[in-house]
Amino acid sequence: MRRGLRLDGITRAHTGRGSFGTVLATVCCVAMSLAGCSASSAGSAATEPAKACVVKFLDAMKRGDEAAARAMLTSVARAKTDEVGISVAPPVPDSATYAVRDCEIVSETNDLAHVSTTWTDVDETGSPTTESIIWAVRLDPEGWRVVGMAMKIFEDMPPLLLNFEDPEDMLAKQEMVAEELTKRAQANAQGPQTRTARGPAGAPAAR
Repeated sequence: MRRGLRLDGITRAHTGRGSFGTVLATVCCVAMSLAGCSASSAGSAATEPAKACVVKFLDAMKRGDEAAARAMLTSVARAKTDEVGISVAPPVPDSATYAVRDCEIVSETNDLAHVSTTWTDVDETGSPTTESIIWAVRLDPEGWRVVGMAMKIFEDMPPLLLNFEDPEDMLAKQEMVAEELTKRAQANAQGPQTRTARGPAGAPAAR
């Protein structure tokens, strides 16, 4: 049975909104520390093929076309995710829409790009919500292909970085986020502890 990352549920628990942008965290992102890289301007002829790759990938995801979505991954990502049975085309609400925005080349060899997107949906109350996601794409022998994505999960922590070419690490980070959400939920449930001159409320007086 093919399984999908459950970061959509994780993020929904964090935001409390249930927006579609969170569903896209079922796919991966890769951390790229490329000091001294050059970057091309968004919308240049060099970035259009990279953006087109992301459009094809997201269109396939929105249709629920697993085969087409997997075809837009790097060959390594396809092989690795297939080994562990990770789906890259989770169910998508019909109400969801996406927009591809800036794109920049982030390697001096012009074979790595970041493509920023926004996904818009409505929450349980009917209010519109928007999530920002940055996709990492690489120019492989078969053309530009998706290698991952980055998405902010917690405002006070760096964006979550997952790599489809390393699904075991991706799943480990999913569990890390789940644990962090559980910890924060428990802290919120307890609420701030009231303190008195003698210490926390209800504590025995110091002798």
